[in-house]
Amino acid sequence: MPGCLLKIKVACLIVSLLLFFSSKEQSISPKNFLKQLSVITDNDRYLMQGRDRYYTNGLMINYSRVHPSKNAAILKQVSQYELGQKIFTPFSRKIDSVSQIDRPVTGYLYAHYSQSRFIARNQFYEWGISVGTIGKASLGKAMQNSFHKIIDINSNRWGWIWDHQLKSEPGINLQGRYARGLLNDKTSFLQITPVTQATVGTSFTNLSQGLLVQIGKINPLHQSAYWNASVTDKQTTAPARAELFFYYHPEIKYQLYNATAQGGLFRKDKGPITSSIEPFVVMHQVGALFTLNRYTLKSALILQSKETSSQRFTHNYGSLQMSYRFN
Repeated sequence: MPGCLLKIKVACLIVSLLLFFSSKEQSISPKNFLKQLSVITDNDRYLMQGRDRYYTNGLMINYSRVHPSKNAAILKQVSQYELGQKIFTPFSRKIDSVSQIDRPVTGYLYAHYSQSRFIARNQFYEWGISVGTIGKASLGKAMQNSFHKIIDINSNRWGWIWDHQLKSEPGINLQGRYARGLLNDKTSFLQITPVTQATVGTSFTNLSQGLLVQIGKINPLHQSAYWNASVTDKQTTAPARAELFFYYHPEIKYQLYNATAQGGLFRKDKGPITSSIEPFVVMHQVGALFTLNRYTLKSALILQSKETSSQRFTHNYGSLQMSYRFN
């Protein structure tokens, strides 16, 4: 019960802050900010359920900037550079035997570059490339044990699972994404956007289809902070107003390869514990986004089906993004 009360109080505080800042919107004129720095953090502990499992932690730093385009058909062109680390562990950190490791243990450390091009009729396409590594080279053990030390969790007692992590292997992946708003491209209260994504590479190969539903104060795709498109220059139009909306994004992914479960594609010795993957993974994302002037705050709850065939449970986790725009 105290946990539920705390969640309600936090939710009320967030809503109150969003409404307060939104009320200031009318007195602020649109401004151009060329660049944006974002910090994204994912963790199942954010849900305050006492769980520490599967995709247990993610930390990403993203730098975005707008680029002028000589092509008149492109409304805006945005480049993004991202460094990130994701950590994967069994269903609990409080296990005592190898037989209880139901999801391969590994980190995934990567660098990613992508370019988004926003075009007419409220649509955009994006391509990207990433390089990364699984296993010891991903520094997953060092990151988790350091964090556990800070929050007073005994890594000597519970950190033994890293002795059974996947073997290291670098990988390279190509990504593509396309989205188009089905409603008009002006600011609206409702937007429905199919989102198609594909990844082909040595670490991950998959195809996904999602449907984003947004309700609230929403800017067109080429101005929306949801797509990291609120960066602008003098050749592009600054967002007409702040954004404040809730969203629901169901998605189904078809997996062909996932190195964080199956191990390195080209390694014969992939590690002591690997797993086959579930071909279809279903995700439900429910969240809220608020942006005003230089700042964006985004939060989400993610519900995910089993990613590997060895998992005992499905998985839920929370995600937070904080962004700051500047010149």
